[in-house]
Amino acid sequence: MPAQADYTPNAYFGGYIRSGVSNHHTMKDDPQVQRFGRLGYENDTYGEVVLGTDIAKVDDTVWSFQTRFTMKEAYNRDWQPASASAPEQTIFANREAFLSVKGFLDWDKDATIWAGKRFYREDINITDVYWYNISGMGAGIENFQVGPGKASVAWFRRDDTADYKWDSSVVHTSGANLANLASVNIGDVRYIIPAWDGASFDLRATFYVPTRDTNEGVKQYQHAKDTYKGAQAYYVALNQGLSTGWNKTVVKYAHGTNANYGVFGNDQWLDRSGASNTAYRWSLYNFGDTKITDTFGFFHVIYATKAGGFDNNYDHLGWDGSHDYNKQSDKAFQLVVRPYLQLTKMTRLYAEAGFYVESTKRLSTKAGVDGWAGSDTTTGQGQKYTLAYAITPDASNFWSRPEFRIYASYVHGNEYGQDYSTYGNTGGTVEFANGYKKSYSGSNNHDFLFGVMAEAWW
Repeated sequence: MPAQADYTPNAYFGGYIRSGVSNHHTMKDDPQVQRFGRLGYENDTYGEVVLGTDIAKVDDTVWSFQTRFTMKEAYNRDWQPASASAPEQTIFANREAFLSVKGFLDWDKDATIWAGKRFYREDINITDVYWYNISGMGAGIENFQVGPGKASVAWFRRDDTADYKWDSSVVHTSGANLANLASVNIGDVRYIIPAWDGASFDLRATFYVPTRDTNEGVKQYQHAKDTYKGAQAYYVALNQGLSTGWNKTVVKYAHGTNANYGVFGNDQWLDRSGASNTAYRWSLYNFGDTKITDTFGFFHVIYATKAGGFDNNYDHLGWDGSHDYNKQSDKAFQLVVRPYLQLTKMTRLYAEAGFYVESTKRLSTKAGVDGWAGSDTTTGQGQKYTLAYAITPDASNFWSRPEFRIYASYVHGNEYGQDYSTYGNTGGTVEFANGYKKSYSGSNNHDFLFGVMAEAWW
């Protein structure tokens, strides 16, 4: 390997970890943190370990490899095995393993060619929301010059769960001895162009193309080729650097089978029922870090979304396996603000206030009425208030980590909001010796939490 003979690899190690303890368990696996903010509500253990190295260098061309392993635990126990049958299981995953080469293209030395499994996403930190996410196995070229801006193109493919239409019902392939996967090809184009001073526009388009199993023996049963269609997502983002920090505004339009992921969901998921083939979703995000003085600043998130165009002739099968054939539209609004005040060089105070409201409109039925009998709308809302004392190396910098936080939080919602009970809704019916029965609810629309959280990235 002459290219590597005189080259000393540049190895690097990075990662992320959060863990802590609170006065009791929270339903962290439910997306509350995406609704009203994560400060003072996360009490799980989650970690990532990144290992990478520059493998070879030829002139100014550098070859690199990176891999990332993750783990998470949902419950607080000392012994948490990896067994899938254990409720307190530890889950391990390989999230990245890709090779890249930078400087290979003579006409653009800043361009990077890559292939493998990698993160391809962008998030909002304080709500843990990925407004853009097509991570997986793929290949692409990124950051190459096109006119005044930089372009990136990528191709991903994933194996997705598939259902098949048979006699007007959803038949899971596990019961019909049919292939239970579909191949989803994803094409992505991105173009970043400078605007005025300190600003740039980020234009993106993502296309999802699902393909059913092509085995000749099952084609007679897979009528879903007409109901499992593709999807598109279009993004326009404005990045604005400010003397006081930065701000980002994103407008996203999703059309097709990726529009029915819910108001706080992920548009990576495709609705395979056919109910969302003509659906659409508009979403608006505004978020950023603002420094008011040398010792005081805040991070904020404003989010709004609206979806419609669902076909009620299909029985929509939700991401959680639920059937929802009468959905007409949904919409939501969210505001989360996290101000911080530096006390000393390495200490600060946080306060986080989060509020959301979401509503879903569905067709309704009525006894004695043939067909639909109007519409019903349910509206859920909730809020969270958190105070925290934090220790970190640079308390004046919002992004400074590692960090210890001592926090207290109060959450509250209405009857259609999230369930804040300790282990989820455990309601049921109690039957007494005299035959008397009484029903009870295990759900809770409010909660108070206190605890200590540690977080680090490097």
